[in-house]
Amino acid sequence: MVHGLSKLHRRDDGAAAVLTVLLASVVFVGLCALVIDLGLARDTRRQAQNAADASALAAGNVVYGSDGTLSITNAVNAAKFYASRNYGITEADWVACREASPRRLPYYVGTQECVSFDSATKPTTVRVKVPTRAVSTPFAGIWGVSSVPVSAVAQIQFDTGGLARCGLCVIGSGTHKLQVGNISLNGASVAINGTLEANNANGTIRVTGAGMGINLQGAAPGTGTYSPAPRANQPPIDDPLISLVMPNYSGLVVHTRSCTQGPGIYVSLEACPGGMLPGLYVLTGVTGGNFGIVGNGVTLYLVCSTSGVPRPCASPAGEVGGSLSFSGSGYMNITAPVAGQPNAGLAVVADRNNTAILAYGGNGYASSGTIYAARGTLQYNGNGALGTDSLIVVNDFSFAGSPSAFVSSYTQEKNVTVPPSSMHLSQ
Repeated sequence: MVHGLSKLHRRDDGAAAVLTVLLASVVFVGLCALVIDLGLARDTRRQAQNAADASALAAGNVVYGSDGTLSITNAVNAAKFYASRNYGITEADWVACREASPRRLPYYVGTQECVSFDSATKPTTVRVKVPTRAVSTPFAGIWGVSSVPVSAVAQIQFDTGGLARCGLCVIGSGTHKLQVGNISLNGASVAINGTLEANNANGTIRVTGAGMGINLQGAAPGTGTYSPAPRANQPPIDDPLISLVMPNYSGLVVHTRSCTQGPGIYVSLEACPGGMLPGLYVLTGVTGGNFGIVGNGVTLYLVCSTSGVPRPCASPAGEVGGSLSFSGSGYMNITAPVAGQPNAGLAVVADRNNTAILAYGGNGYASSGTIYAARGTLQYNGNGALGTDSLIVVNDFSFAGSPSAFVSSYTQEKNVTVPPSSMHLSQ
């Protein structure tokens, strides 16, 4: 009898061993299934994050056009295109996508709240939430888990320039002559590469507006008046309009009577105190003198020429092309085209290799819109004064006589928008 019980005991041991193996196998298979399914979900999550990053960057790259025009619609469409291309997101997915505040940024278009912006008028942040996708988990079904929700978020920030950097931007590396000149700027900063000439006993630079200042690549001369105190030895600023598309003058013809013939190609402009017709005026010679020029919705484009035919100025050495020179009772009062028109916000622009001088003497210049002369010099003599709301980007400036002055109350809406820079993923 004892022998029989011993055999029965051994049979129980075998059954337990088999049961243990079976249970271990189930656990092992379940763990393997979990690893496989979670691995699939993790891979999908990586794809979702890549799509979110690409979509946010794409939106940031087109939210401002090459001419600085804001287009939220273009940004939303770019984000959706890259999400579709990289992750297969459909329009129906976007319609169903939701993200609650405060994670969602304050502004979005219609029901597209998963592509949001920090502002409807001057965005500097774009947030993209990729719509949630349910990743099937067939192996983990034995644990009662049939799918895993996967989504991703990316947020970018960038600098829109203008207020963030400078309203008067002197980008040349040489020595700039302020002398007895007076620079007064409200609503933006002054940034000057190179150095200020030491002979600056009566020169003044005054900047007002929250967060605005005076940034100098070199040291500030010991003389002169500065308010607030300048920040010296700063890194040089880059040309904030380096990506600005130059005006297109194809289709324009040569004219001689700028007061009546309107937009076209001119050696110089004639006196026109009654106002020029709106549009683009391409100048190949010297315009100015002891007379007045007035125009609303006007852009002046200073270029080089051969036998009167406009062409780009020589590179890299630079070349003198069309220029401005007002003296005596001469003055120029033009207003740039507005948003939606060609060359919006651009009042005076020189070919990027045009080394000409833009000289304001006499009664000077009191206009609206951006002045851009990347290789040119802005010069003020005698009573020359610039009362404006302009963004000014020049290679050099030179003041002489008194009360030569640059006076501006910077208004971004009246100027070209500086294309975004320093774009980076912030989340």
